[in-house]
Amino acid sequence: MTQTPQRLALYEGDFALWLEDVAAKLRSRDFDHLDIDNLVEEIESLGRSDKKELKSRLVTLMAHLLKRLYIDSAYDNRGWEITIREQRKELLLLLEQSPSLGGYFAEVFDGAYAIALAEVREDYTKVTFPDRWPLSQLVADLLSNAYWAD
Repeated sequence: MTQTPQRLALYEGDFALWLEDVAAKLRSRDFDHLDIDNLVEEIESLGRSDKKELKSRLVTLMAHLLKRLYIDSAYDNRGWEITIREQRKELLLLLEQSPSLGGYFAEVFDGAYAIALAEVREDYTKVTFPDRWPLSQLVADLLSNAYWAD
């Protein structure tokens, strides 16, 4: 179906109203008047958004795990542990909502580590961090193990 100027104007001019319009047409099964092109684009972007969130949270988790494990700072440990707990919780929720992202987790693992490593090396130039992730790469381990001893 071709994009009519009216559909395009609504999509570009008032996204919230466009969403309401699409939802109403879907509910009433008015498929002939759906803005299919933009609907497909938005559905695809939802998947990209979840993947971006997963990778971003994984980077944050790894950076804070590295800090907690390799930097001796009683002052900072609690804050790092709170961030680790929060990222783990959000990653678990994301994976519960979309279990298929577990495969993506493994796919982006090395790249996420490279980003986290670059961040901590920039912030802590006198600390030696490992070039490769030193712990388990299993999702369950990464999201639950307290790798440090109190």
